[in-house]
Amino acid sequence: MLRIVFVESSLETVPKSIAKHPAILSDARRRKKKPTEMILDDSRHHTAMKDLENREKRGRPDIIHQCLLLALDSPINDLEVYVHTINDVMIWINRKTRLPRNYNRFIGLMEDLFKKREIKADGEVLLKIVDLSLEDVLRDFRVVVMSEKGERREVKLEGCAVCIGAFPHGDFDEKTVEVFRKVDAEFVSVADKPVTALYTTCWVVGHVGVKALNPLRD
Repeated sequence: MLRIVFVESSLETVPKSIAKHPAILSDARRRKKKPTEMILDDSRHHTAMKDLENREKRGRPDIIHQCLLLALDSPINDLEVYVHTINDVMIWINRKTRLPRNYNRFIGLMEDLFKKREIKADGEVLLKIVDLSLEDVLRDFRVVVMSEKGERREVKLEGCAVCIGAFPHGDFDEKTVEVFRKVDAEFVSVADKPVTALYTTCWVVGHVGVKALNPLRD
């Protein structure tokens, strides 16, 4: 079994501190939504975001959209997926979920999720905001953190919780690093230079997925 945890994902609703900014209000009127119920998106809310704390790590929900599509498309059957957001919200994704490939539809789905806390279809929960901390999700697992500061080496991922930072720039917050320390996480790098969250997800899924497709492969 493989548990993928996308950590500090750049996915959040518009903060109250910028909800009255003209760029936010204009977008809210156009979409007929309350400002604080919209997903923060740098492409539409750039001017409103300039004074936000950790601004370089926020407003990029496209990153987690791409990573989730890749992970859920993988041939790995025994897969669990969690999304930990930059605001410490934890989202469980049902392995059977087929997320919208269209970005705007994905944003609408995430807005519904933050408002309703769970999304169901045919009586089955597909996405849910759960009352778990990052440490809760990693506890009792061997934890591997994919990081450019990690060691470049071969690593067995089966049976692990693999952490991938799903934000555009910067590094893990110190409180996140402290959680990694508590669970004795291993830090592993996949390249000699910084790579994207999507590339890292592809590497992880490919590393485990090859064995899923070829179970007799040594």
